[in-house]
Amino acid sequence: MPGGLEATVWLALWAHLRLGEVLGLQRGDIDLDAGTLAVRRQVVEVRGHGPIVVEPKMGSRRVVHLPQPAIDALRSHLDVMGPMMPTARLFRRPDGSELRLMHLEWYWRKARKEAGIEHAHFHDLRHAGLTLSAQVGATLAEVMRRAGHSSAAAAIRYQHAADRRDKEIAARLGRLARSPDGR
Repeated sequence: MPGGLEATVWLALWAHLRLGEVLGLQRGDIDLDAGTLAVRRQVVEVRGHGPIVVEPKMGSRRVVHLPQPAIDALRSHLDVMGPMMPTARLFRRPDGSELRLMHLEWYWRKARKEAGIEHAHFHDLRHAGLTLSAQVGATLAEVMRRAGHSSAAAAIRYQHAADRRDKEIAARLGRLARSPDGR
């Protein structure tokens, strides 16, 4: 990704953001001291009207705690951007103009080609991050909250990869069931 847009990838992965949520982020949504990001809006493209800012999907307003790689990416991004008003959009195009869905998709398509992962969609970053959350032990309710899902059915889509860990889970359960003397 070009300079100034690397953090979009980190946030899609580690904060599990939808593309429109990334585009809707403002400087005031970030609290580096607390290590959090607030999802308060999203940008959608409306045919004939261009981009508009709207509420995130129903039930998607949330505050997400960020793992250190995302905090580091945001800190670097903010250092490069310099002082910003709290209502300033967090991400802009490299030339300083408004970043729109089509632009971010274009940059992503170019980056994934260079990385040799041409099949990967930007939304796959969100999917991978939510799958990792499930794999490190997040409950279904926790995955739902982090993702901004209002139904378990939506969150369950991100649990499938955790099914592959069944052998590891069984081994851990076996260790848990052993008595202190090893029986």
